[in-house]
Amino acid sequence: SKISEKQKPARVDSEIEPDFWVKPFYVIEVRADEITKSPMHKTGFFEGKGYALRFPRMIKFREKKPEESTTEKEIIQMFENQGTIELIQEK
Repeated sequence: SKISEKQKPARVDSEIEPDFWVKPFYVIEVRADEITKSPMHKTGFFEGKGYALRFPRMIKFREKKPEESTTEKEIIQMFENQGTIELIQEK
C-alpha cells in the first residue's frame, strides 16, 4: 500500500504545500531545538498563530502505537513549559 499521496487530504488544514503528503499510519519520533509560534503552522492554531518545531530532526521511525503520538494539547503544554525547563537547567 502507498504511504504517501500527491493531493492534500480533505481533512487537512494547511497553508504549506509539501512535496508529498504522508498518510497518518507511521510514527516518526523527532527532536527539536524548541517549539515556536508560527503564522503558517496549524497545530494549536489560535488568534492567527500555531506552533512549529524549530530545527526538527528525525530520531526514530516506527509502525506501532500511533495512538501514543503527541497530541496538540501536549505540544501547547511543552511550549508553555520551555522557559521553566531552561531556567532549571541553567542552575
